[in-house]
Amino acid sequence: MTIRHFAALCLVGALAACSKPEAQPEAPRPVRSVTLAAGNGQTAAFHAGDIRARHEARLAFRVGGKVVARLVDVGATVKPGQALARLEDNDTSLDLASRRAKLAAAEADLKQNEADIKRYRELLAQHFISQAEFDRREAALAAARGNQQAALAAAQLGANQQGYTTLSAERAGVVTSIDAEVGQVVSAGQLVARVAESGEREAVIAVAESQLAEVRAARGFVVQVGQLPGQYQGVLRELAPDADSVSRTYTARITLKDADDSVRLGMSARVYPQGEAAAPLSVPLSAVLDENNRHYLWLLDGKAPQVKRVEVKLAKVSSDTAWIASGVRAGQEVVTAGVHLLRDGQTVRRLTHDPAQPVGTQAK
Repeated sequence: MTIRHFAALCLVGALAACSKPEAQPEAPRPVRSVTLAAGNGQTAAFHAGDIRARHEARLAFRVGGKVVARLVDVGATVKPGQALARLEDNDTSLDLASRRAKLAAAEADLKQNEADIKRYRELLAQHFISQAEFDRREAALAAARGNQQAALAAAQLGANQQGYTTLSAERAGVVTSIDAEVGQVVSAGQLVARVAESGEREAVIAVAESQLAEVRAARGFVVQVGQLPGQYQGVLRELAPDADSVSRTYTARITLKDADDSVRLGMSARVYPQGEAAAPLSVPLSAVLDENNRHYLWLLDGKAPQVKRVEVKLAKVSSDTAWIASGVRAGQEVVTAGVHLLRDGQTVRRLTHDPAQPVGTQAK
């Protein structure tokens, strides 16, 4: 082997040692996705509230005093006229006794004057007394009759005051709160108990100023009550004309048309307004890519697992959901996680995917 051949072999070996290894193909990036589904007029946004009775009585004693008996507990079912609590009645009993004594005296005086007027009428006929004297006796009789009527009214007032020491339910219902304990001194008009009347049930919600038009324009409402299966149809019965001074929201009361016994007071409620048109599509907020004040979604081709970025317009955004005004259509599949790590045409791999999954719910 010549020196020239040997040098050539060394050069070839050096070049082979310095060459880079062949690039490995990029592994598909795993992604999660959802399939967009068309709405049915029910917006994805909801108003949180709770279930209350349409009529709730706020009961209080009409006189002040010390509570000596609490006769019901919260949650008790009461009938009309059933006693809920009692006040100490020592003072009212004494006052009633005094009024009745005065009434007895006034009635005795009236009887005496009625007997006298008969005698004086006979004396007047026999000219033993003057007409002026008889007139004075008639005036005394009229005064006695007035005193008796006043004493009777005072005795009735005392009896009423005695009855006010017992707090009773006006109508049948359920006791929702008791704000007095035995030994507590309450004043007249101080709230002591709340009784929710049996019958209609309502979902009470707080509506922000920006949502007033949507609530007013809704053709109906769908109410999801707690963890109960199914939904209830509702209708707007009342919308407060002015905002709450603290929360600056407007109270709305949605009457449940088909509420049954399973709908209990105090249950949580989600109220979905129903519009005339189809509701906008919704996606998890994590699916939206924001760049330079523009919004994008990554579409996933079901046949070739590659992603494509498309610009969309948002209708509105909540803490975890974005509603799409335009840019995509129902049936398209969008990526919901890792949107900042993708590029156009990149090959991806679905972790899991359920084409029938509800709108805006990330696959598990």
